[in-house]
Amino acid sequence: MKIDKVAGGHVTQSSLNHAPQKKPVSVSVKSTPLAQVEVNITAIEQAQADMQRLSDVDLAKVAKVRDALAKGELSLDTQALSKAVLQFHTGHD
Repeated sequence: MKIDKVAGGHVTQSSLNHAPQKKPVSVSVKSTPLAQVEVNITAIEQAQADMQRLSDVDLAKVAKVRDALAKGELSLDTQALSKAVLQFHTGHD
């Protein structure tokens, strides 16, 4: 069935039920001050200089562990070591 024309279908604008228009609600955002960080450049430079003087590896501690392993005073848990290496390199057990 096809409807081409609707008789009496004209509705005047004034008889339509329109919802009353609401004024737009403005939302105000309170600006909060950003956290201020005081930078002590001298302290940072001193800490960086101190770190430069440190060695990456504590060779004295390495020598103690090596000697303890050689003397049999320290046992090596190869399963725990392999698990730690695997976890470090893959991110899981």
